[in-house]
Amino acid sequence: MDQVNRRTLVRTGTLSAGVLLVAALLLIVNYFGWKYNQRFDWTGSQLYSLSEKTQNVLRDLQKDVQFVVFLSPQQADVYEPTKEVLARYDAASPRVAVRFVDAERNPVEAQQLIQQYGVTSAGVVVVSGEDRRVIDGGELAELDFSSMQVTGQPEMTGFKGEQLFTSALLQLSEGRKPKILFTTGHGERSLDDQGPRGLAQAQQILGTDNFEIEEWASLGKPAVPEGTDLVVLAGPTASFVQPELDALAGYLSRGGRLLVLLDPTLGQAVGSGLVPTGLEPWLAGYGVEAGQNIVVDPTNPLPFFGPETIFVQSYGDQPVVKPLAEGNLPVLLSLARSIGAGDAAGYQVTELLRTSPDGWGETGLAALQDVRRDAADVAGPVPLGVAVESGDAAAGTKATRLVVFGDSDFASNQLLEANVANSVLLSNALNWLVERETLLGIPPKKTEQVRLTLTSQEIRTIYLLALVVLPGLAVVGGIVTYTRRRKR
Repeated sequence: MDQVNRRTLVRTGTLSAGVLLVAALLLIVNYFGWKYNQRFDWTGSQLYSLSEKTQNVLRDLQKDVQFVVFLSPQQADVYEPTKEVLARYDAASPRVAVRFVDAERNPVEAQQLIQQYGVTSAGVVVVSGEDRRVIDGGELAELDFSSMQVTGQPEMTGFKGEQLFTSALLQLSEGRKPKILFTTGHGERSLDDQGPRGLAQAQQILGTDNFEIEEWASLGKPAVPEGTDLVVLAGPTASFVQPELDALAGYLSRGGRLLVLLDPTLGQAVGSGLVPTGLEPWLAGYGVEAGQNIVVDPTNPLPFFGPETIFVQSYGDQPVVKPLAEGNLPVLLSLARSIGAGDAAGYQVTELLRTSPDGWGETGLAALQDVRRDAADVAGPVPLGVAVESGDAAAGTKATRLVVFGDSDFASNQLLEANVANSVLLSNALNWLVERETLLGIPPKKTEQVRLTLTSQEIRTIYLLALVVLPGLAVVGGIVTYTRRRKR
């Protein structure tokens, strides 16, 4: 009897020790999980990871920021994605706090906060000190209204929360918006043009990056206006006169910044070559060589596009294009000219992007119907853009910066829609020019709503697997196990 009691006691003690050990291990695991909280995203497109640009902005925050969410759980289309995205913001920065306001459970608190922040509709308020930005709930969703005739309501096709939240953080942290002037009067592309060749989408990207944008008719102006952080020449097709170039040169000499998108515009007469804009010889003074050619690259041909549409995957060693190179993201250019590095004292010129070795600069502009490489052409790889910098940091002078591309189509509505890397190139070039290195990176992605569409045959196959095959395998496995045990 005593032996039985001892065995029972030993078993009880062993069981108790095991239970205590498991409980202790669970407590330790939970403690370290709380103290060293990490989130992992195993999706192929990193759908649940913050973008590089957002992470940079969060890492650079100097002030505490609170997101106050006035969304109801009944608004599931935007409530759940907002909750998920803001949880990532909260985990990424100790300066970020998130607060969800439930008007049904705490109506008094909700009413006080609504009056405090001046909220007029459901949305998200981003607060830092006395400053705040209000994001309307309707802005968070991208809607397709074509389904209204069938369903009676628009269909949500994408969630833009991260884009809007990061833009609000940027506005709160920077205070003053960098001011960009887009020149007019030389056939430049229009910021208000919604057509394929327009820059309406580019203007939206600039707004997200917290730029202040104005158009500037440079003809007859003696100087670039004070307070201008950056001047953009977006695809001019007519010539700049010398006083305009002098005004730009004076601006650059004071540490100004300039983005030039210089297309190869063909003259109306056959064999007349490219239309001069006056910028070609002027840019040479800054170490920029604008070629008299049209770049062709037959490598990686794209469906429905000719060889003049260039699929660029080769980048230089420069902050503007470093995220593109690291992410192996290709840029699309259309009807571009070569832009290479020349010699100019006091200026450091770096190639940004180039064609493949099979590309070339076609100089036979009179016979573009029959394009072929010959000895007179510019051999590949052909440079398509450069960054220029000057200035003596030791002397405390502000560096002059230029970025020049041999194409403006990459920033057009058509190609910005066709390829996400084009928007990265445009945004990075602008932000590097105004020394916002924090914003150099891949921008927030728009979360797409993916609908799974199955054929009748695929549905029947799924039913067969779920209701017949899998249960059948379980039954067969049970019968086999039972039979084996009976034979023992």
